[in-house]
Amino acid sequence: MATVSEALSIALDHHIAGRVAEAEALYGRILEAVPGHPDASHLMGLLLAQTGRVAAALDHLDAAVAGDPASPTYHLNLGKVQNALGRTADAAASWLATLRLQPDHGEAAERLAPALRLLAETAFDSGALASATALYERVLALDPQNLSAAFDAAMAVKTLGRLHEAARLARRAARLDPTLLRARMAEAEAWQALGQTERAVAALRPALALDPAHGGCWASLCLLHNDLGQRGAAVVAGRRAALATPTDTGLLVRLAAAQQIAEKPRPALATVRRGLSLDPASAALHLALGAALDAVHALEAAGRALDRAGRLRPGDAAALAELSRLCERAGLAERAAALLQRALAARPDDGDSWVAHGRAALRRGDAARASRCAHWALRLAPGLPTGLLLAGAVREAQGADREALDLYDRAIAAAPGIGTGFSRRAMLLLRRAVGDAPLPRRASGKRRLSVSTLGNAGRFGNQLLQYGYLRVCAERNGMELETPEWIGRHLYGLDDPLPGPPLPSLHEEDCGVPALLDGRALSGAGGHDVAGYFCGETTSLAPYRARFRALFTPVGAVAERAAAALDGLRARGRTLVAIHLRRGDFGRNDRFWIAPEGWYLDWLADLWTTLDRPVLYLATDAPELADRFARYRPVLAGDLGAPLPGAEFFTDHWILSRADHVAVSNSSFSVTAAMLNPTLRAALRPDRKTARLVPFDPWNGPVLLP
Repeated sequence: MATVSEALSIALDHHIAGRVAEAEALYGRILEAVPGHPDASHLMGLLLAQTGRVAAALDHLDAAVAGDPASPTYHLNLGKVQNALGRTADAAASWLATLRLQPDHGEAAERLAPALRLLAETAFDSGALASATALYERVLALDPQNLSAAFDAAMAVKTLGRLHEAARLARRAARLDPTLLRARMAEAEAWQALGQTERAVAALRPALALDPAHGGCWASLCLLHNDLGQRGAAVVAGRRAALATPTDTGLLVRLAAAQQIAEKPRPALATVRRGLSLDPASAALHLALGAALDAVHALEAAGRALDRAGRLRPGDAAALAELSRLCERAGLAERAAALLQRALAARPDDGDSWVAHGRAALRRGDAARASRCAHWALRLAPGLPTGLLLAGAVREAQGADREALDLYDRAIAAAPGIGTGFSRRAMLLLRRAVGDAPLPRRASGKRRLSVSTLGNAGRFGNQLLQYGYLRVCAERNGMELETPEWIGRHLYGLDDPLPGPPLPSLHEEDCGVPALLDGRALSGAGGHDVAGYFCGETTSLAPYRARFRALFTPVGAVAERAAAALDGLRARGRTLVAIHLRRGDFGRNDRFWIAPEGWYLDWLADLWTTLDRPVLYLATDAPELADRFARYRPVLAGDLGAPLPGAEFFTDHWILSRADHVAVSNSSFSVTAAMLNPTLRAALRPDRKTARLVPFDPWNGPVLLP
C-alpha cells in the first residue's frame, strides 16, 4: 500500500497533467486518511479554486495554513482565494503574513499593495480617515511609486488636520507626476493653513507653469500675496484669476478685495461693477461695492450698496457690520448702534463688530463697556489691531498710561500701516515730555474743510503731507481747516479747530490735487471732508513751498531740542550729509521696498572727497547699520541727545530737513524732510530701474516711487 507521500506525489502528477477528476479523488482519499494534512489540503484547495469552486477551496486552504502556519506559499494562495471571494481585508492579512515569513516575496508584495489601497479607499469613503491614512502609508512602503496612494493619503491627513504630513505627501505625489496640478494645489493649501505662506507660493508656481490659465491657482496666489503684504503681486494674481474665468463672480469679489487691500479703491470699484453686470443680484458683490465706495468716501452711495446687500441677504452679519461702521464714520451714532446689535446677534464671533461697539461705548463715556468689548474682540481674534487700539484707548481713558502704551506698541507691531497706534502713542508720551498741545481754536464761521482721517491714515511723513496740502488749500480758498488730535499740534503748535458735524466726503483721487488747490473741487457751500495720502506729484504744491515749510516750524521745548541737535552736529564739520535708511516697518510689501546700503555707499565714495569737512548723519531705525558706514564715522540721533519721547524719530527728520546733501529712502518720511529743507544743495533717491541713487527735486516729482 502506498504511503501518504507517495499518494500525494501521484495525485500531484494527475493535477499537473490536467487529470482533474483523478487528482481530486486521490486528494480526497488522502484527507480521509489524514484529515487536515497541510500539503493535501493546500493542493485540494488550489484544484477547487482552479475549477471554479472558490468557496469550497477556502476551507481546504484554511486547513493548510492551520496545519503549517510557517509556509509562505499557503498564506499567499489563501489570500488569492479570499480576494476572489471579495474578502479583501482577509486577503491583505494573508499576504502580510506571507511577507512576515518571507520579506522578499515579490508576488505577495505586488498583490498586497492594491488590496491595501482598496481598503484605504473604502475607509476614506466611510470617514475612517485615521485607518485610511495608516493603510495608505503601508501601500507606499510596499510601492513607493504609487501615485494615487500618495495623493489620497495627502487628502486624508489634511482632513485630519495633520498639515505637515499633508504637505509632504502632496509634494511626493507631485514628484511622482509633475503634471498633477491638484497635488501642487493641495501642498500649497497645507502650507497656507500652517501659516507658511512663502512655501505655499513656491508650491503654486509649478502649478501655474503647468496651466497658466488656471483661475483657481491664481485666486489662491492672490490670497497668499495678500498675506505676505505683496499688494501689487496680489492684484496681478487676482486679475489673472479673473481673466482665466471671466464669468466667475466669486473671483471678481476676491480681486476687488485684493485691490482694496492694495489701496486701489477705484480699480476695485471697476471690478465690482463688472461683476454686477454679470450678476446684479449678488449680495457679495453689493457688499464689495459698498466697501469700495466707502474707501473712496462716497458714503451715501456706499450706504445704498450695503442696504441692497442686506435686502438680498436679510440678516447677513457682514452687511450689517459694514453698514454699521459706515454709519459710525458718517456720524449716525444711533443707527450704527442698532445695526451693530443686529450684526452681533447674527454673528457674535465678529471681532471687528465688537470693536465698533466698544468705540461707540467709549465715545459715550462708558469705559467699562468699551473694555468688555475690547476683551471679547481680542478673545475672538488675538492680536486684532483694532481690538488692541480700542483696549489701549480704554486704558488711556482710565489713566493707565503704561498699559495703554503697551497695547499701542502691540497694535503698531501687528499693523504698521495703521497710523492710529503711532499717533496715540506719540501724543500720550509727548504730553508727558513737552506738555499739552495748544487748545484748538474756536471755529471762525468760514466755510469748512475737514481732514477727519488725519492721524489714522499714514504715519508721520504722510501726516505732514495731508495736513500741509489741505492747510494750503484751505487758506487759498478762504476756508478753515478742521483736524482731529494729531502729532503736529504738539510738535508745531498747530491749533486748528476740531472737526464739527460730518461733511460730504471727497477723495483726492476723485478730483486731483490741482483742483483742490485752486478750489474747483470745493464748490459745495458746506465744505468737504477730504481724504487721501497725497503721495503723488508735488509740482502743484511747489508755488506754496514757503508756506508749507512755515507750517512745520518746531515750537517750545521741541524747538530747543531741535536747535541743540543741529548745533551739536554742525560743530563736528562744515558740510552736513544725511542719509535715511528705513527698515523697521519697511520691506513688508512691494510698495515700501528697501534700497540696499550699497547704493548709498557708492554715492558717498564719489561725493565724500569733494566736500569741505563733511560729517555724515545716519537717520535710521536700525542703528546697527552704522557699521556699514564706519569709515565715514557716522553720527546717529543718540549721539546728539536723548530722544524725544513719543517722537523718537524727530531728530532724524529735523536733521534731514537741515542737511546740505540728503539721500532719502523710498519713504514719505525723508521725502517730506527734503521738501522742508530750505538750503538743500543736492537730494538723491533710490531708483530700482537703475539700481542706484539718482538726483531728484522733492518739489517736482512723486513722493513715492514704484
